[in-house]
Amino acid sequence: MANNVTKRLNDFLKGERISKEQFDDLKYVANITDFNEQILTWFRYLQSIEIVGWRNKFVTKKICKIMEINEPLQFYALFCPSYIKGDGEAGFRTDDVGNTTKNGLKLLKEITEKTQQMGFKCLEPEAIFFDVALEQPEKTINMLDDLDRNINNFCKYLPDRMKFSLLSQKFPEIMDIVGYRGIVIDPLPVNEIILNRIIERGGKFYQLFGWDMDKIIARSKVIASSEATVGNIIRHNMPNSIMVYTPTMLERAQVYSGKHQDDPLAIIIPKSVEANYVSEIVSDNISL
Repeated sequence: MANNVTKRLNDFLKGERISKEQFDDLKYVANITDFNEQILTWFRYLQSIEIVGWRNKFVTKKICKIMEINEPLQFYALFCPSYIKGDGEAGFRTDDVGNTTKNGLKLLKEITEKTQQMGFKCLEPEAIFFDVALEQPEKTINMLDDLDRNINNFCKYLPDRMKFSLLSQKFPEIMDIVGYRGIVIDPLPVNEIILNRIIERGGKFYQLFGWDMDKIIARSKVIASSEATVGNIIRHNMPNSIMVYTPTMLERAQVYSGKHQDDPLAIIIPKSVEANYVSEIVSDNISL
């Protein structure tokens, strides 16, 4: 049986040479989907645009199940506010939004359109603005007018045929549970390995604000708790959707699945997200 799948995959690839990791990935998809060539073609496309090593078999299986349901696919992305950076600074950008945000919107549209071109029915992609668990809420909660300006600037870049919603309005219970200040759950909804990754990678961002390690750790716990809560609500309300991950802190993608790492949210991480991280670290204008 295994040899038969291998032969069929080689025929499917029509002599194209790919890495062993990519071939094994396609073999896994083939076994899950009973060799659904439409889904295999989509995963070949995904392999060409994604960051290698961040999609595990649990995520692959979840995506396959969503695609097999034969209902319109819903691609969405979560976008955080754009913040002013600098030692001791706090607040939202009011002049524009960051490049990560602009590129994320383009990716969300492009992935949806490519998927449609492969014969899948898709709903309009949805840009969801993450207007809870604000950075430095003790200060920024008094700057909500600037947050509104940031949201308005964000909306200027919305492509045609893309839905927009505020997280707090799409799922009102999130504002009740998480709010502007965020929450800390005890015990944390992620394991120590994931938390340490958030602290390490997030530290590179928060050092731009002049934060010390204690403050970085405290914020990382808020992120872990708040985003896992958001992910759990999305899990129940958007079970057949696929997230296009656009923030530059890749480690946080796992947080949205919380304790459900063996049944995670379906999340894909495009290559350009990693490139944005490098460019933003040296940029004068940085956004999550």
